[in-house]
Amino acid sequence: MTLPSLVEVGEEFDLKITMAEVSGMPDEAFRGRVQLVSSASGLEVPDRLEFEPSDRGRIAVRAKATEPGDYYVEGNVDGSPSKPPRSNPLRAEERLTNRLFWGDIHVHTVFSNCHADYAKHPSFGYWYARDVAHLDFAGSADHLRGLSAERWRRTKEINDEYYEPGKFATILGFESSHSKDHGGDINAYFLENSGNYFWLDREDMKTINPKVGLDVLWTWLDGQGKEYMTIPHHTGRAGKYRNFDLPYYNPDREPLLEIYSMWGSSEARHDGYFLQGGKTDNHAYLQDALRLGYRYGVIGSSDTHHTMPGTPCSILPTPYHHPANKMAAQGLAAVYAKELTREAIFHSLMDRNCYATTSTRPILQFHVNGTRMGETIVSDRPGPRQIQVDLTTSYSCEVQILRNNEVIDTINAPELRTVHQVTDEADPDALWIRGSPKNPRPFFQYYARAKYGGTLAGVSAWSSPIWIEKP
Repeated sequence: MTLPSLVEVGEEFDLKITMAEVSGMPDEAFRGRVQLVSSASGLEVPDRLEFEPSDRGRIAVRAKATEPGDYYVEGNVDGSPSKPPRSNPLRAEERLTNRLFWGDIHVHTVFSNCHADYAKHPSFGYWYARDVAHLDFAGSADHLRGLSAERWRRTKEINDEYYEPGKFATILGFESSHSKDHGGDINAYFLENSGNYFWLDREDMKTINPKVGLDVLWTWLDGQGKEYMTIPHHTGRAGKYRNFDLPYYNPDREPLLEIYSMWGSSEARHDGYFLQGGKTDNHAYLQDALRLGYRYGVIGSSDTHHTMPGTPCSILPTPYHHPANKMAAQGLAAVYAKELTREAIFHSLMDRNCYATTSTRPILQFHVNGTRMGETIVSDRPGPRQIQVDLTTSYSCEVQILRNNEVIDTINAPELRTVHQVTDEADPDALWIRGSPKNPRPFFQYYARAKYGGTLAGVSAWSSPIWIEKP
């Protein structure tokens, strides 16, 4: 069950429900009744729904918030012994300046020439993202070694076919493979549904480890004359990592790091999360990058090779099988933007006005002295820092605030909204990170992390950081 995250009071919107099989596909033969219960009276939803086979396992019904507040919906399937599942949370406000959109821009299709036994057509991926997983935006990012002029042309055509501003946005991109000594794997995304895919006439471009530096990719993309960004992924994976001690960095075109995907987490070497293929001991994780002066916000993605973005299932049976990541979910990107268009989503990602989750959809806002996540406070002598975490969630969780990668505050957040404020009075002279190779100015940084437990163990969310930097 999916609700929009942010709505205005009195605005009508869709509550979307998919009856999913263990495969992650809709149960198209489902027939039954679902009782709907709102967490509070200010959210109006139908009392019950009747599914018929003609619905093919998917229903959308109109709903409305009549009062400001935070809500979720429980759905009880008649005859089911299971505890009623909850939707993601919704916040209703009188006036909104931004909306919160959910998406997955790292989706592989049959065009990748990778896992052809279960990869699917790009059209299937967009249909699944929009109509089954209820995402707001998505993007295929196929391997270069699988692309051709014809496949790239079709990719752009399909992007345009599924792009519907205000309802569903598609982002054009590709995945560029590089050996671990040349920067590791990275995705490139274009602002517009144009531009070309990167290719060099050399044999190793057809492999998973081209000995081509990231600087070559960035120079080639600059020469295209199209606005773009690049995002590294599974940076800590033992066999294919991003060594942040190497000189590769493009602060103007590399605003984000994909912290989580179906492979697992690249937050830190010893973060307690699994990473498929093992974890390297090199400086290859988000926390290493932050310490070394990289200016990364974060997103989550699926990196799905079964072309099912947004599915809550990671361990899937035949014919939709996929290697297990020993976690409960894949990854999602949460983006604050004024409207649901390619341009708005792209620019918010470039501005790091975003955060990452494993597939749950909490509403997370993080501020230091009123500055939002992803931004920098420039101050020679910062005084006490007022830190605020504003989290709305359908299930309780633990929230941590980290400064220079160390936890400085932990709270338990019950269901629905928690606004937590804490003052950091530590002497900045003891906090400045000096002499970092990627940022000559002294700085320190904060970010927030939410961790769920119990049956949701492994489900998490990470804010983009906030930096404090000397002028």
